[in-house]
Order: sequence, then C-alpha cells, then structure tokens
Amino acid sequence: MVISNSADAFRVQYKMLVLTGLWPKENPNIVYRLRTLISWISAFGLFGVLLIQLINDIKDFTKLSETLYIMVSYVGFIIKLLTFTYQRKEFLKMIHYLKDPIFVTYPEDLDHYMTKYIKQSVLLASTFQLVIVGGLIFFALFPILDNKPLPMPLPYDLGKYTTLMYCLQVIGESISAINHICLDVMCTSLMGLAATYLNILSERIMHLKEKDAVVEDVVIFNEISESTNEQMRNCVKHHLAIINMVDSIEDVFTIALFGQFLTSVMVLCNTIFNIIVITVSTQTIMLSDYMVAIVIQLFMYCWYGNEIIAKSLQIRDACYMAKWYAFDKKTCKYLFIIMERSKRPLRITTMKIYALSLTAFATVSTFSLTCY
Repeated sequence: MVISNSADAFRVQYKMLVLTGLWPKENPNIVYRLRTLISWISAFGLFGVLLIQLINDIKDFTKLSETLYIMVSYVGFIIKLLTFTYQRKEFLKMIHYLKDPIFVTYPEDLDHYMTKYIKQSVLLASTFQLVIVGGLIFFALFPILDNKPLPMPLPYDLGKYTTLMYCLQVIGESISAINHICLDVMCTSLMGLAATYLNILSERIMHLKEKDAVVEDVVIFNEISESTNEQMRNCVKHHLAIINMVDSIEDVFTIALFGQFLTSVMVLCNTIFNIIVITVSTQTIMLSDYMVAIVIQLFMYCWYGNEIIAKSLQIRDACYMAKWYAFDKKTCKYLFIIMERSKRPLRITTMKIYALSLTAFATVSTFSLTCY
C-alpha cells in the first residue's frame, strides 16, 4: 500500500484557493460564492485603478512605466484567472484522475520518490510565498515611508476617503497576490507530480526482470513469464496515464502559460527601468523584491517543464537498462511500445509556441535584458 498522498503536494494551494473561493466546486453555497465574488472584485477593481492611472500618465513615460510594471502583472493574473475558471471542469477531472489506481499502486520501495517530491513542492511553495509576503509588506509600507497617499496612485484627491482607499488597495492586493501565487504553484505542482510519476515508472521498468536462475519446470517458467508480462502491461498503462496527465495540464494552463511568458518580458523590462531611474527609497526595495518574485515565478514553470522533458526521455533509457534479454516475446513487444513512444519527449507548451524548459528561461531572461 502506498504511503504518500500525491494531493499533499498542493494541499496548501487547495486550502488557500478554497479560502478565497477560487477552487472549483460543483455545488458551492452562498458563502463560498461570496468569497469568489470578493476575489473577482479585488482583481478587476485594482486593475481598474491601474487603468485610470495609466490613462492619466499616458504622456509621461517615467510615470507610465511605474504604472505598467504592476498593471502588466495584473493582466497576466487576470488571464490565469479567466483561463482557470473556464477550464474548471477539465481541472477537476484531472484532479480526480490522479486518484485512479494506476497512479497509486506502485511498489512501496519507490514511494521515497513521491515523499521527496512532496517535501520539495511544499518547500518551494513556502519560499515563493515568503517572497510575495515581503512584497506585500513593502507595498503597504512604502506610501507611509515615502509620504505618498496610496500604494497605487489615483489622479484624484479622495480627501477623507483616502484612508478607506488605502485599506481597500492593501486588502485587494493581498487577496489577488494569494490567488496569483496559488494558481502558479498549483500548475507547477502538477507538473512536478507528472515528472515524479515518470521517475517512478523508470524505476519500475528497470527493475522488471525474471529470475536469473534457469527454470526448467515449464509450469513455473510460464507463471514467471505471465507475471512479468502483467507487470509490463501495467507499465504501458501507467505511461499512457502520465501522457494523458501531461496533456491535461497543458490543456488547462496553456493560455495562462502563454500570458505568463508574454507579461514576464514586459514586467522585467519595466521593473529594471524603474529601479534605475527612481531615487533610492522604500519603493526601490519593493521593486527589487518584486523582480525577484517574477524571476522565481518564471523559473518555477521552466524548471518543472524541463523536468518533464528530461524524465520522459529517461523512460527510453530505462527500457535499455531493463533485463529485456530475459523477457519473452510478448513482454518485449510491450517494452518496444514504450521505447518507441519515449523517443518523442513529453512537453508542456505555451499554446504550442514554446516548450517550458531551462532553455526557454534563459531565452526569456536574455530577451528581457536585450529589450531593455
């Protein structure tokens, strides 16, 4: 019986998205719908504030850049939010699919791969959250320390309502940041989970072998061959299930990933520009923290995308390393099927334009600096 529960890899994201009302539910109650509404109002309300300021600063490039570095991120977040909501049924289907016996019936001695991944996933999510929390603290404090009325300026004098608007902006930004983090880490957690299953499958194939000793008893030999054949059939089914899982991840998140790559370039350019042109202040620290968060955000996607590519190619190597010469013809046919399919690595792409990989991360980072 498998000890680890794969859902633990995204349990933090699940709890936070339920708290903010964004986790898809088939029959949500009124309170849950209200939390969902608050999340949507927070996202689009702050986007509206930024849009008003953008229109006001359209002729001042420096001020325009200060507004854009946050606004572009909000565009990316809203794209993710809309995509996640539109694909909610497909998302829930994928989550339920992970409970299929094909994913939870691997040998116990391979469970350490899942345990290790769950710890890494939780650690990565926690680290990313700390960076974002730091950014939120600076977001709330820099208007006070820099003698500015609001974190997100408005071209109007709100008078006695300035404090109310300040509170609404801080609360709205906190809710939106939490949702943004959770959507990002939810996607990367599923990608990492797929890579872990590929790792487990590789080990299953490599250690799939018949007894080294020569078996003269025909009955015993046939029993061993049938057992090996059944295990190899299960490996084929497991491989197909992982392929379906990767395809589902791409179907649900591909538009959001495209938006992430597109906005990351613009955000990095604008943030670097603002760090250079503005005088040293609390805002400089906030911008630096913000840039680190964007880089980590992009790196997470590319790292796990690269892991899926590498681990899927590892399946082919595992087939070569298996004791294939001791298999019967029927088992060898199943092994050959897996080998042929593994020649084409699994990938998560941004609308079939770019595959998530470390190469893509280097390209986007270099392109951002070049554009700047």
